[in-house]
Amino acid sequence: MADRISVNSASKLSEAITRLTNAYREHKFVVVSLRPGKDRTLDQNALWFSLYQRIAHMTQIGEVEDARRYCKLHFGVPVMRRDCAEFRDGWNRMFLHLDYEQKLHLMGECSLFGPDGFPVTRLFSRAQGVEYTDRIVAEFSGRGVVFSDLLSEESA
Repeated sequence: MADRISVNSASKLSEAITRLTNAYREHKFVVVSLRPGKDRTLDQNALWFSLYQRIAHMTQIGEVEDARRYCKLHFGVPVMRRDCAEFRDGWNRMFLHLDYEQKLHLMGECSLFGPDGFPVTRLFSRAQGVEYTDRIVAEFSGRGVVFSDLLSEESA
């Protein structure tokens, strides 16, 4: 059982203290790690979702989920294959032989990988996430999609 909570308000602090107290009462031993700062994952995921929405709205790619699948396959997979030997070897053994439509399908909700599809973006480091965002923006800006309003709100 590993719980994680971001404390960014008095109510979240109270919730964290309550959870810690309850865990201590139940188990008598609890390991606690603290790290100051903001969890960028939620912000980055929100930005990506906004990018996918914009792409879906301003292109013929399809729905938001179609844009997400496309971006994961076209931009995320190459980053992971380049940077992670384990990922590259696994991808090459298990997925490289599949046709494009099958690969695209696996990037989204499917029975094999669940609601988020094949894990790509959740494996990213911060730098890989920034590169992914930059690749999406570069590709789709060239197709006339405007992202400047979304990127000006980005909080790194």
